[in-house]
Amino acid sequence: YTLPLSFVGYGITAGDLNYDDYADATLQDRIAVVLEGTPDGDNPHGDFARYTDVRWKAVAARDHGAKALVIIAAEDNFRDDRLSKLTYDNAAGDAGLPVIVISRQAAAQVLGVSGIPQLAELEKRVASAAVARRSATASGGNATYPIMDAVNKASFLEQSRLTLATSIVRKDAPADNIIGILEGSDPQLKKEFIVIGAHYDHLGRGGEGSLAARAGEVHHGADDNASGVAGVLELARLFKTGNLKTRRSLLFIAFAGEEEGLLGSNYYVNHPVVPLADTVAMVNMDMIGRLKDGKLIIGGVGTSSGWRDLLTMAARSTEQKFATTLNEDGYGPSDHSSFYSKQVPVLFFWTGTHEDYHKPSDTADKINYEGEAQIISLISNVVTLIDRVQERPAYAVAKSESQGRSMGFKVYLGTIPNYADSSDGLKLDGVRDDSPAAQAGLKGGDVIVKLAGRDVHNVYDYTYALGEMKAGVEYEVELMRGGERVKLKITPAARK
Repeated sequence: YTLPLSFVGYGITAGDLNYDDYADATLQDRIAVVLEGTPDGDNPHGDFARYTDVRWKAVAARDHGAKALVIIAAEDNFRDDRLSKLTYDNAAGDAGLPVIVISRQAAAQVLGVSGIPQLAELEKRVASAAVARRSATASGGNATYPIMDAVNKASFLEQSRLTLATSIVRKDAPADNIIGILEGSDPQLKKEFIVIGAHYDHLGRGGEGSLAARAGEVHHGADDNASGVAGVLELARLFKTGNLKTRRSLLFIAFAGEEEGLLGSNYYVNHPVVPLADTVAMVNMDMIGRLKDGKLIIGGVGTSSGWRDLLTMAARSTEQKFATTLNEDGYGPSDHSSFYSKQVPVLFFWTGTHEDYHKPSDTADKINYEGEAQIISLISNVVTLIDRVQERPAYAVAKSESQGRSMGFKVYLGTIPNYADSSDGLKLDGVRDDSPAAQAGLKGGDVIVKLAGRDVHNVYDYTYALGEMKAGVEYEVELMRGGERVKLKITPAARK
């Protein structure tokens, strides 16, 4: 289609900074043209750091009525016509409008300046105006340096129109959970199952989630999570061929898609091969290969009242004396979270993060094999003790010991997003107990479609709205529940 253009600087709307590039522009049914990056330049610790992401620029453009977003790239020219700046970021939903990148050479023509040097001068003026505006508003004054003052051209782009067409081919790649069942020996108890799981995916050659300095390198994932998969395989061997026979059945699962948002485990708990009502516990191993000084972290301890005593008993017969850190919470960034959301007691074993996390340097030579063998021995004791008791572990609502990753946000709602669902809106797997979300009446299965006056199509829209909210202020949240649109009031809490 063909539409008029509006140049809006860096295309940033930041309520927390009292800053809005769109304050002087009319974007309804127009194409927004923005500069890549932020007024802070390359400073990763600047005020605008989190607004450099293309997703935030797209959300801002869409919220202001733009029909498309054009981003002026840093390169003078694209080599071989490759539009390298837009990459897939694991989001299930789209941005809600077409987004394209143009080179600076093309941008000079679109903006009507004589060449790249003049475009650079324009960018310098815009950045200077943006910083001045930020300083003025931060000190309580008025924004006296609008973008249109910076470009110093009242009719800037007024007569310009752009014709664009985009074509996106979405390719869904199948990934399978791998499941093995070892039947129990008791005629009645074999109908109950203990799940032993670990995710088998990693980051390939990097991309979203990688912390590597350079793109494109193989990420080996020895600890994250070949170590956990090795644990599943070894436990399957021990219980199949050794003296460790169980009365209950054991369900061994290697989960796909954990790094993309618990996709495999989320799919499983919604399409289980055995009834979840017959699943008495889930034991998860994620990064158990870097034991150091005996330090082992065990999560989910609060999801059953008997877990602490059981873990104490299990540790008595291991050669390794562990220095354990016990966390109550059943939620967390690994596959046990999916089971806890369905009221299954869980335990999560890991040896902590390290400098090779999500980097190509996470290699097999750095695994503490003897330490991992001791952890597997402990877990085999745990499974044996769960099985030995006639009564199944009693599910309990665990204390939330963490408010999750802050991502720079100052407020907290306590929602548990479902990253696997690609339907319009943000589906919730659950909410943390006693959180603002719980107090507002939100619950698992709800699909948030509007928050604090902003439409929510995906997790990025949700986090964008969250970043604009203030603690102690009441906001409206709209959600779909059972086919009906429901409006609730929610008051964010200050993040601790």
